[in-house]
Amino acid sequence: MLKKDINYEELFQIVSDFRHAIIEAKNNREFERGDRMSNFPYGCCDDSCDLLGYYLYQNYKIKTKQGNGVYEDENPENTTNHAWLVMENGTVIDITGTQFKYCAGFSDEVYIAKENSFYKNLRDKRHYANFNIEEDSRLWSDFNTILEHLH
Repeated sequence: MLKKDINYEELFQIVSDFRHAIIEAKNNREFERGDRMSNFPYGCCDDSCDLLGYYLYQNYKIKTKQGNGVYEDENPENTTNHAWLVMENGTVIDITGTQFKYCAGFSDEVYIAKENSFYKNLRDKRHYANFNIEEDSRLWSDFNTILEHLH
């Protein structure tokens, strides 16, 4: 069990539902034009972490931090930052890893497990507190749009 009240299967379903709600909103073009969430899962991993981290804490009291690191390989054009959530017990939650499927072999839409070699090999890794999305009108709007698609 990852949390006293929530087991792995339940957490996976909660996170998968949240990811699916983002995709529904994106496909319906409900995010503002130019909003990074309109490109989900590309280029919005930090915003996705803040949104999901807020949701997990507000609804399930699951505390997370944002992990951040730099992905790089032999092709300099593939060098980019990546962000993911880390639970208190070290479990990684990542809903945007599929943006690395061609350069790092990441294929799972939702990754919930201990840190694997992908995360271990990131450069300049750090952990940050999740941003309070209530303090940013764009993120708060994105969050409420996502909530409309949660079933």
